Amino acid sequence: MSVRVLALLLRPAARATPWVAFLAAAGVGLAIVAVPAVLSVTLSPADLVGLLRAAAVCGALGVAFLLDDPAAATIATVPTPRPVRYAARAGVALPPLAAWWALTLAVTVAGAEHGTAAGLPLGGVTVEAAALGAAAFAVAAVRPRGGVVAAPAVLALVAAASQFPPALAFYVPPGDDRWAAAHGRWGVLLALAVAGAVSAVMEPARRRA
Repeated sequence: MSVRVLALLLRPAARATPWVAFLAAAGVGLAIVAVPAVLSVTLSPADLVGLLRAAAVCGALGVAFLLDDPAAATIATVPTPRPVRYAARAGVALPPLAAWWALTLAVTVAGAEHGTAAGLPLGGVTVEAAALGAAAFAVAAVRPRGGVVAAPAVLALVAAASQFPPALAFYVPPGDDRWAAAHGRWGVLLALAVAGAVSAVMEPARRRA
């Protein structure tokens, strides 16, 4: 399957993608960081990171529904391989996701005090957001209407990550000595989620006659 064919699939993939759930979740996430910025509320770096983390969860919940396709059962035998169809879905979803997250970061920085904004660990929080989004994609890719499973899975993952003991914590405040180690764990989770997503979109093994 050539890159040209994949490019031709982007437009129909964009039309088939259910954007409403993602736009609603992304809108809530953006509002979470925008309201304090508009009201000029002075927040600490820990508070701002907390808002970004809440926005990241909203974004992941939106991602959970991006692969839903009511027609999936009717196109199971089309010539286009399943990995290519999902690659097209990912190709149309990633630019809006990246733009939304960049806007979320920009609004957060714009609403923070100058000294506070300069010290925000935006890279680390972005790794957290990417890991949650990739996990949502991986779970959603397991079944045709995977959003109803992936969204609760994201919430369960966040709840579990919040309960780890301090030495193995995923969620740590900015400036904490454990920040680098925690985000090493987030990086591992991101890699596992990406690998899981790639595995989930492969064609199911055919039984031998």
